[in-house]
Amino acid sequence: MDWKTRYNSNKPLVNSFLTGIFYFLFCWSIYFDDTFKGIFMSLMLFLPGLTFPLTTCYYKNNTTINYDFLRIAHSALSILIYLGSVWIFSGEGRIKYIAVLAGFSGSFLFLMATKYILKKELKLIHILLVAVLSGLAFIPYEIIGRLEILMGLAVFLWTVINGFLLNLEHKKE
Repeated sequence: MDWKTRYNSNKPLVNSFLTGIFYFLFCWSIYFDDTFKGIFMSLMLFLPGLTFPLTTCYYKNNTTINYDFLRIAHSALSILIYLGSVWIFSGEGRIKYIAVLAGFSGSFLFLMATKYILKKELKLIHILLVAVLSGLAFIPYEIIGRLEILMGLAVFLWTVINGFLLNLEHKKE
């Protein structure tokens, strides 16, 4: 099997890994002070909020006439879900383990939107498992300390974990 065939059969996983590395480097390279935290949180709406669904949810479906509308709705909802997750995350420092809740809820809501809007055959048990793992990805950030590298690691893990489930769905198509 050549590289192109391997890539095509694993696009969501490969793309989530590559974008996860980008998010990791981005998070690691910044200093989380109160001034930059607002800018970072705004950027995260569009970095994973828009780029994650575009690189992992291959919008191909010939059975639905309004599929372009569904793609736009899914992308907009993804940004809103990340907005909600970032809002939850904004309690970080005041509420213990809030980043874990933000990671869980972002994953859960995104995957549920993907299941129902894009009509992907994701199983609820898989969505719950991935959402729990996505939340747990933020444990080192919460326990060890609020370090940029740990935030980068958490965002990387979140991206790869969710990309893995979407890759399994992609292989069915």
